[in-house]
Amino acid sequence: MSWYDTFSGFYDRMLERIYLEQRRAAAEALRLEPGQVVLDIPCGTGQSFDGLAPRLLPGGVLIGSDFSAGMLERARERVRRKAWTHVHLHHGDVHALTPQSLETAVGRPVELDRLHVFLGISAFPGWTEAFERLWGLLRPGGRCVVVDVHAERLGLHGRMVNLVAQADIRRRFWEPLERLANGYERTELPSRWEHGGRLFLATGIKPPLSARPPTSSPPPPPL
Repeated sequence: MSWYDTFSGFYDRMLERIYLEQRRAAAEALRLEPGQVVLDIPCGTGQSFDGLAPRLLPGGVLIGSDFSAGMLERARERVRRKAWTHVHLHHGDVHALTPQSLETAVGRPVELDRLHVFLGISAFPGWTEAFERLWGLLRPGGRCVVVDVHAERLGLHGRMVNLVAQADIRRRFWEPLERLANGYERTELPSRWEHGGRLFLATGIKPPLSARPPTSSPPPPPL
């Protein structure tokens, strides 16, 4: 992750202004309430924190997770400036994230009420497996919001985005959520040429655990 550690030095200056509106839309779509537990992954430098953290008070928890130590250091600086004691950071690979990882980050067992994945699916190495792992951490009835860029065909700026972000914006990133969620919806967000493609927001709710079928005794043998 050495490139993203370097990228963190100018990430906010380069990108924060062009995603403000979309981050607000993602925060609204999560339908946050005080006391909830939210995972923001990849949290990067914490650009989404302003829209998420205040809505969880009192009593809520925001966990920001990223694989880049450089990005997390910038996020940590943001948390310090805001004096957010309910925001916790986790350094690790999305493919290895477990309930124990979240417990270690927060200092106690937690259950995820909301999952926020902003500009992550296009960059995760094994993107479908990564999403399924995250989905497994979300409690039944919890809501997920995914925002990313998609381009069926890459133009010049799309190729630049893929190069700089080490991503693949040709992925139909919404499909794993569409397959697994109840109440699935996908909407297009305002896009700019700098995005390299069209921005979409997808949201859905994790279904309740299926009830186990009732057990019954086998019928008696015929006489």
